[in-house]
Amino acid sequence: MQGCTEPLPRPIKVVGMGSSGQDLLAQVAAFPRPDDKLRTEQFEAQGGGNCGNALTAAARLGLSSACVTKIGGDGVGDGIIAEFQRDGVDTQFVLRAAGAPSPFTYIIVDRQGGTRTCIHTPGEPMAPEEMTPQLAEAALDGAALVYFDGRLTEAAVVLAAAARQRGVAVLVEAERLRPGLEQLLAMADYVVSSAHFPESWTGEQCLGDALLATFSRMPRARWLITTLGSRGSVLLERADSAEPASEAVLEDLVSQLLAEAQADAAAAVQQQAAPVCVSASGVAIRAGGQASSGVPRALRLRRGEAETQRVLAAAAAAAAHAAAANADAGNAAGYGMSSSDGSEGGGVAVAQQATHAATVTASTAAQLPAGAVVDTTGAGDAFIGSIVYGLATGMPVRKAVQLAAVVAACKCTALGPRPGLPRRANLAPSLLA
Repeated sequence: MQGCTEPLPRPIKVVGMGSSGQDLLAQVAAFPRPDDKLRTEQFEAQGGGNCGNALTAAARLGLSSACVTKIGGDGVGDGIIAEFQRDGVDTQFVLRAAGAPSPFTYIIVDRQGGTRTCIHTPGEPMAPEEMTPQLAEAALDGAALVYFDGRLTEAAVVLAAAARQRGVAVLVEAERLRPGLEQLLAMADYVVSSAHFPESWTGEQCLGDALLATFSRMPRARWLITTLGSRGSVLLERADSAEPASEAVLEDLVSQLLAEAQADAAAAVQQQAAPVCVSASGVAIRAGGQASSGVPRALRLRRGEAETQRVLAAAAAAAAHAAAANADAGNAAGYGMSSSDGSEGGGVAVAQQATHAATVTASTAAQLPAGAVVDTTGAGDAFIGSIVYGLATGMPVRKAVQLAAVVAACKCTALGPRPGLPRRANLAPSLLA
């Protein structure tokens, strides 16, 4: 494969705000049982955090990335800064908390089970007043896009509002329920969510209903991408016109398109399609399959009105669980959904009563050789960093999704979130155009 040797024709600046810290990764043969003692097979200490990882991915693809975050004034923080600078990520907007430790995460990578378990220790919070008008103006100056990973939310809302005023596009990641995330999502032009976020946020019990209920609660968003891990991703693009469209139950349409995308990927294998990426360790990666509705469809829920109370109860339970997992059990209401009139569950009722016209696209994961996956830590961040690249360079979103799947797969060929991230030279030029 001939990799891309040409840089971008002009510098393009993107800004990211959110979590940056250190990851301490221990790979073990199998996840330990309670009170077990075992040895690591491999250990890594490297930069981490959703925002930090995504910006590193975008920088390696050729963008000028700038990070807005807050870390400690310790030696770990010095290492975080140095690692960013080695990858060309601008650190002039990184705040340092003197006398405070930097955020870090313990990660146990289970080689046999293919899982990773994370225990995060946050750093000092970033107060809204620390996002001064001067800092926001300097960070956004010349930016094509600003990305938020959903952390440091109170200060992030200030920067997002400044971006809206300046006409800078806003991309928001919805990984899990967090206090204040709903405010960020309300300002988002584009949203990328994890597989479980829509169901947790809305209480819906199937993927299609959860996606539709989520999309209905973000009328400003032009599209929503939901990543499904090894199954791929689903993209909803809001219809530009009010022309009538044929109706479809989204759950059924998603199932159909995922099957068609899998068939498309299988056909590429049969035709021995050329690899589009070769990792630093020499792993050849092929593009996945993709299938689309082609035209907007009037999407509706599968469930009936009688199930509304069950949906509301499920959403409340998910909020309580998220609060407890974040050592914030007394603030379950802050993790839950709200509505414009202040009543609980308003968004669910709206989603049931109306259809929403959108084009639906399903994409598979990129194709890796058997046994090539070393660690999935940071795969979602690699995906989002590639979407940032696609948005900033004007790439059609469906093509950006295919690039993102390849970059995420390449990341998985090495331990930790960053060593496996490809550079332009690892990728076919056709993927980056």
